Amino acid sequence: MRISVAIGLLLTASYSAAAEHGMDQKRLSQIPKKLQEIVDRKQSTGMVTLVARNGKIACIDAVGWRIMDKEPLETTDVFWAASITKPFVAVAIMMMVDEGHLQLDDLVEKHIPEFKGQKVKTGKQSSATAKHPLTVRNLLNHLDGLPKNPNRSRATKTIKERVLKAAKDTLMWEPGTKWMYGGEGLYVAAYLVEKYSGMPYAEFLKARILDPLGMKNTYFSIKDVLENRAVRKHSKTKKGKWAAEKMRDFSWSTGGSYFAVDGGFFCTAEDLFPWCQMLLNGGTYGGTRYLSEKSVHELTRKQTGNVKPAGHGAGNYHALAFQEAVEPQGSTSALTKGSFGKGGSGGSMTWIDPDTQTIYIMLQNAWGGDRNLTHATFLNTAAGAIPKK
Repeated sequence: MRISVAIGLLLTASYSAAAEHGMDQKRLSQIPKKLQEIVDRKQSTGMVTLVARNGKIACIDAVGWRIMDKEPLETTDVFWAASITKPFVAVAIMMMVDEGHLQLDDLVEKHIPEFKGQKVKTGKQSSATAKHPLTVRNLLNHLDGLPKNPNRSRATKTIKERVLKAAKDTLMWEPGTKWMYGGEGLYVAAYLVEKYSGMPYAEFLKARILDPLGMKNTYFSIKDVLENRAVRKHSKTKKGKWAAEKMRDFSWSTGGSYFAVDGGFFCTAEDLFPWCQMLLNGGTYGGTRYLSEKSVHELTRKQTGNVKPAGHGAGNYHALAFQEAVEPQGSTSALTKGSFGKGGSGGSMTWIDPDTQTIYIMLQNAWGGDRNLTHATFLNTAAGAIPKK
């Protein structure tokens, strides 16, 4: 097995700056060792991890395999980001809020008239006009009640077409009263971004977020990723062995005609650093303001009221496409209250801890492993490198 630590890649930004990031380098060096043990036990196929504190990358490590037992992972490899893609919609919407185009508590019908008079299910065969029509906030906190229709969605050619069809659907419940993780509301939000920015959603992301932040290794399609940098999808067989296959685009919900706003990105761990740091900085990075501090606060605080369950993992509740660790426990016990982040299918995750000014990033593409173990091991080990107050 091979452990690859990109000392040369980030020498000036990380390992040579221990005094600046303020973390115990000896403890940080335990991260790849402990994760390697998990890979050796076949509880994961491998992962790239990054820890940053006080605006500096403290370490970035690669453990395990790009292709199981054939090609070892490198820190520059590209993973499917999966649902880590979702918060980009919320950030784009908050940019629209900051520019005065809309407000979170606006009714969606104010901006997309086709939603006016939308029905809500009241029984098996009955419906009535919604008493509490969809708000922009509902589109981002998974309380929207919009049903999924994968077959129809795959047949649409644009985000706009998909959204206008969704406007005719009967809601599953009164918006704001129940939580169901999904992505249909995010497509409506992405259409609002298109409407007020005058750009296709993917072009908006590139022009307003990816390029300015220097996220040059974040891709809208696996077709744009060099094959020798693309991490394979690993799944555990019934016999307990790992099988690798080429990763495909997340096009089951779009038919490949437009970007999957709820899970389409492919990226490197290092590319996610400026994205996370911008949020940790309260909306600024590299001297550029992307969001107001007020908007960052809205994005990252619990937004589900008294609705339960309303998040992934005990103590976690959805904010606006992000999650807030309201009561850190289990795999997140190393975080402090108010940390926020987002995970993704395959076992990837990002957490941002404002109290300790720390960013934790783990990317892995493994289905059938023990993601709680990998997350807890990584977070506990990394957090243990922070000096006690």
